[in-house]
Amino acid sequence: MTMTSLLRRRGAALAGAILSAALVLTGCGSSSDAPGDTTGAMRSFEADNGTIEIPADPQRIVAIGQAPIYLSLGVEPVGLGPKATESELAWLPPEAGQVNDAAVDVGDEVDYEKVASLRPDLIVIYDPAHVWEGGKYNEERFQSIAPTIYIELSNTNWKTQTERLANAVGELGTFADGKARYDTLVTEINGEYSELLTSTTFMVLNRWGGKFTPEAGVLNMEYPGSYCTTYAEDAGLEIVPEAPADGDISVELSVEQLSDTVADADVIIYPLGADGAVTPEFAPVLETNIWRSIPQSNDGRALGVQCDRTSTYSSKIVNLESLKEALGTLPAAG
Repeated sequence: MTMTSLLRRRGAALAGAILSAALVLTGCGSSSDAPGDTTGAMRSFEADNGTIEIPADPQRIVAIGQAPIYLSLGVEPVGLGPKATESELAWLPPEAGQVNDAAVDVGDEVDYEKVASLRPDLIVIYDPAHVWEGGKYNEERFQSIAPTIYIELSNTNWKTQTERLANAVGELGTFADGKARYDTLVTEINGEYSELLTSTTFMVLNRWGGKFTPEAGVLNMEYPGSYCTTYAEDAGLEIVPEAPADGDISVELSVEQLSDTVADADVIIYPLGADGAVTPEFAPVLETNIWRSIPQSNDGRALGVQCDRTSTYSSKIVNLESLKEALGTLPAAG
């Protein structure tokens, strides 16, 4: 899909979303649980909650969970549950913010009446919290409103699951474009820094934000397969230490443990935000005497790299571009 056609489609859906919002606000929308209009062509979709008949070309999607992923794929939902936050929108193009603004927020704790009032023709659940919390949503209630599909997301399956999501919502073209650009960058980094990458180990440090922010003096070390290591691994970086067998994606450690922990890595990577600055959560770590004393921070082997945690190929392109630039600053790269 070209950018022009993408924007044209967004414009049409924006108008629909705005109309839907107006209906809700004025009370003109139906408050019944009658299924939405699914009288067009239908197809069978193999969802994680079974084989579901869904519209071949869905027009009124209610998207539950992971709003940045839907927006990154170019989806223009009539309803989002919940909408993307300001910090999430900072990673997305301005038009995604317009789509986010136009969609009706059906809430994190979903308002089923509001969902029904939007008369969706497809409801998509793409929310890892549904798995973590052992069934967060009322599927029977959703199915009474419109065909509802669950696509279960985790850190290890995001590539295949995001492609399935793109297929369900009619955005395979956008998905393929993002994957092609991602693969091109991976090839470039592998080719340009092949000698460096075969002789260097990397450790990725972070401090999660929002409700996952650790207490003061504590940071996260990410294992392979985590948010800010998967794209680096694709680019050929050897991430240490190995992931534990229990599937954890990160471990907390105190700043006091930093010197011993990073001794196992040639290079350490810390997080930059969408604005290219150190994330507010991690910035205090850089101010500690322990950070200033570790060898990597004194000889140019501590790299700040952007990390958009949204799990789509297109969203991780900025990560790869930032990584490519950072690798070029390493003494060994010269």
